[in-house]
Amino acid sequence: MSAWTLKFDSAGLLGFFHGRKPADPPRPANVRPAVSREVSERRAEAMRGFFPKLASWYEKRMYLAEMREVDRYLSQSTDLVDLERRIRDVERRDGAARWF
Repeated sequence: MSAWTLKFDSAGLLGFFHGRKPADPPRPANVRPAVSREVSERRAEAMRGFFPKLASWYEKRMYLAEMREVDRYLSQSTDLVDLERRIRDVERRDGAARWF
């Protein structure tokens, strides 16, 4: 089959060339990966162990981000009375709200 193709020459220049479309390399039929059942089971076990670790890491990051927001909110207090009011506000909200 003849087609126009875009190619780079040795100098890195683009050009359109008319010619035969290169044939796709032959693909072997029904090639199965050379992985044993033991390797598959170990891989599955590793993945089962990975997701709880990922979830705990994400939870810790979310907790730390929330604590930074609370710290920022408390640091904006103007005096001791305002700080105590903000602390009660944080305790009342139980860390579930954003701090502005």
